[in-house]
Amino acid sequence: MSRWINRFFAFMTLLPVLLWLGCFAGILVLGTLYGCRIDEAGAYPCDFHGRDVGETAAMMGILAAWGPLIFGPFVLASGAAWGLFALIRHLRLRLKRG
Repeated sequence: MSRWINRFFAFMTLLPVLLWLGCFAGILVLGTLYGCRIDEAGAYPCDFHGRDVGETAAMMGILAAWGPLIFGPFVLASGAAWGLFALIRHLRLRLKRG
């Protein structure tokens, strides 16, 4: 049971960080390699292998720019809950052993 809970908390803590890093890497690739204009003012045409990904690039730009403010509290809360769970589990095992 505790292995499942540890995996759940790891997923909830690390997934937003990975999503933010993926958005950041995506806009860097689109901006530098493909010459797309990405800013918070709006969506601009962005040709990525024959497809217009301007709207997606704009959303990725917003998540990359504001990601720490959006995901930060969630990541901190998940990490704190994970630490609290680990502490309670450790104390329970210590009391059980005597």
